[in-house]
Amino acid sequence: MQRVEELYDKYLNDTISDTEKQELFDLIRQADDSRLAALADRYLRKPESEDLNAVQADIQRILQYIKHRIIEQENIPSAPVKTFILGKWFAVAAAVLIVSFAGYYIYNTRTISKQPQLTNVYGDDVLPGGNRATMTLSNGEIIELSEDKDGIVANGEGFTYADGEQVVATSDAIQYATLATPSGGQYQLTLPDGSKVWLNAVSSITYPTRFESSQRLVKLQGEAFFDVAEDKTKPFIVESNDQRITVTGTTFNVEAYGDQRATNTTLVSGSVHINSNNGHRIVLEPGQTAILHDNGFKSLPADIQAVTGWVKGEFVFHYSTLADILPQLERWYDIQSDIAPIPQDAFYAEISRNMPLSAVLKAIEETSNLRFEIKERRLLLKKR
Repeated sequence: MQRVEELYDKYLNDTISDTEKQELFDLIRQADDSRLAALADRYLRKPESEDLNAVQADIQRILQYIKHRIIEQENIPSAPVKTFILGKWFAVAAAVLIVSFAGYYIYNTRTISKQPQLTNVYGDDVLPGGNRATMTLSNGEIIELSEDKDGIVANGEGFTYADGEQVVATSDAIQYATLATPSGGQYQLTLPDGSKVWLNAVSSITYPTRFESSQRLVKLQGEAFFDVAEDKTKPFIVESNDQRITVTGTTFNVEAYGDQRATNTTLVSGSVHINSNNGHRIVLEPGQTAILHDNGFKSLPADIQAVTGWVKGEFVFHYSTLADILPQLERWYDIQSDIAPIPQDAFYAEISRNMPLSAVLKAIEETSNLRFEIKERRLLLKKR
């Protein structure tokens, strides 16, 4: 593989000749998975990480991506990489290898760095969202929560920030509270029973200040991740849109935005029972997503990393379409997209949500022929 590495370095440095470029792609075409894995390992190695399983997972994921993209673009049946003939390989290799080996990890959340110069390329850059939320008490009082804190705790006697600083004391007259995030906001909540909730942008959760009945009922609009404290005597219930989720102790994600046609519930651990308002019912196992449409539930295998990436501060796009990505960008960056028709391209990237919008757009551009422009908090698609 030494010759491949030499040629690939030249490719990255833009010093490769046409003859050497032909040689590089011929060598890659003839390489088996183990040799490609060695090349991936060299360019994707994370010196600061000692998690070899994570490194191997990254390499395997990219190898699968290479095969997926080549099969998709060549329109041929699945086969080992080494069996592909030249044909369109020259264009495919240029797109796939440079994007997958270099571009993928450049924009992986663990290595991406801020690039303020991109502002001039895209126009008016937009900074990412942060810890922003309000809490409305049942007596009508509205509290603007600190952006310097990342969460609040409802302890039955009042509310504190996660670090113990008091927010407000409550009386028996205050029975409910609503935590709400705006566009560009997120916040965490610890409920009176110890259950934890991560609230995504443009979302709200209404909950009692004390769980005193035979059930623990909360109401959700938008998206939240739940880590429910186990209590078999008091089921935990989440009402969202047209469904009702019942658990006793588990971790799951609910995406129930009113402007979306479907409500998605993804189970990470434990078990959930979901009932729709029109009489449909489903029980999920870990690693499954339930999608509720007008005609009932549909169960699909879940990409847990992609669904829960936002909880860890990441955009995780695993063959995501622009139609899937744009709503996430609109909510987190508080922008509007003015793109129609929406291209059907699929994208693969993992990007920190702490990056400016320009960094996310750059990552998408690296895996497509699209070019973006930001103008007065509107996202536009440039004409090529």
